[in-house]
Amino acid sequence: MEEYLEQLLSQIRCKKARPFVEEELRSHMEDQISDYMAAGMDRSCAEESAVRDMGDPVEAGISLDRVHRPQAAWGLLLLIAVISLTAVVIHSLIGIELENFNRNQLSVTGLNFTADVLIGIAVMVFICFMDYTTIARYSKILAAAILGLCFTAGMYGIQIGGVTYYMRSIRFSIFALMMFYVPVYGAVLYQYHNTGYRGFAKAVLWMVLPVFGAFRLPSLMLSAVLLVSMMVQMTIAVAKGWFLVPKKKVLAGLWITGAGLPVFSLVFSYASRLLAEYQRERIRAFLTNSGDANYITGVFRSLAESNKLVGSGGKEVIGVIPNFNSDYIFTYLTASYGILAGAAVLCILAAVIFMVFGVSIRQKNQLGMVMGCGCGMVFLLNTVINVMENMGWLPLSQTFLPFLSAGGSCLVMSYGLIGIILSIYRYKNVYPSHVKTAFSKGKLPIEL
Repeated sequence: MEEYLEQLLSQIRCKKARPFVEEELRSHMEDQISDYMAAGMDRSCAEESAVRDMGDPVEAGISLDRVHRPQAAWGLLLLIAVISLTAVVIHSLIGIELENFNRNQLSVTGLNFTADVLIGIAVMVFICFMDYTTIARYSKILAAAILGLCFTAGMYGIQIGGVTYYMRSIRFSIFALMMFYVPVYGAVLYQYHNTGYRGFAKAVLWMVLPVFGAFRLPSLMLSAVLLVSMMVQMTIAVAKGWFLVPKKKVLAGLWITGAGLPVFSLVFSYASRLLAEYQRERIRAFLTNSGDANYITGVFRSLAESNKLVGSGGKEVIGVIPNFNSDYIFTYLTASYGILAGAAVLCILAAVIFMVFGVSIRQKNQLGMVMGCGCGMVFLLNTVINVMENMGWLPLSQTFLPFLSAGGSCLVMSYGLIGIILSIYRYKNVYPSHVKTAFSKGKLPIEL
């Protein structure tokens, strides 16, 4: 049997798949040997019969090699290429408009954005080939490092408009860095597979800490994105039976607490003047539809009313709306090129998000599924929040439109998350339902 397995496995080129294939085949052959022995054969004859039943090892190995090999998500890569090219064209046009607006002063907006896209693509490729299970092996170390940077930034970071954006020595947005915490959290969750209430409590603690850290930056919208994304991941984990706890009761308690506590905390912080004054002003202005803090929201609503189906609505955006090429790129598109232009861009982005969830949900490896769904939630929530703010339906906050907003940090982060998705897809036929990571709890079953 050992010689047969060795010859068969040598036909499988993906070394990562060999241990899982061997485990499955060995288990199958041992069951067959047991059946033959129960029928009266001795061990040697039973083993020979089981090997003979498996067929030619070379042919079987070649057949398994066709299945258990890394694959590329060509459809998703095509969409990323389309949205990247679209974004580069948009920002190149913005650069031309800025040159005209500034009376022929040279603008490097398009070049800077293109450079950020190329950096993002390089990060995407690196993460794709790195293998997402590597993140799982070091998930707690990565999560602790991100949390440490978040709390350090809260105390010593560079603030712009009352919000901490950067570490003093690292020119990478702490807002973007915290988005990376979500897929890492999915890997942390996996470390508590097959544990009870104690493991569940630890997983909840890993979820609460970044939300609290984001709240202290202060960034209420970041806190909300992190909380909802990680609660979805936790819900999947509980529903899949990762924790040895009653599913319905735990999920009910999780969502009641997760939905109620943030609302209570926000109301309490507002009433107790724990929020920064500018945050209190934004909330009051939005609720009363008045005040200086509501000026930009009013401009958004006015622009939305004057937008045409195709072409410019006749109102200026450049020089009127700050960060029009980053936070408010959607408003720029609809005001300058029409509602159909904005809708077309959103359709491409929606297709990317739909495919991200499709890759994740169809992934048989549960680690990849939870990490992928976390990436999908980051894209979905930021897109929805950004569009709603651009339409004047939400108070203004730190926000971005994935792959389209200017700003190197969020752009690189978006491509990095796509790199994780591509890695998950790449190894979808390599890894079984569960994989043994360096710090996983308990023995995990092998299911091909």
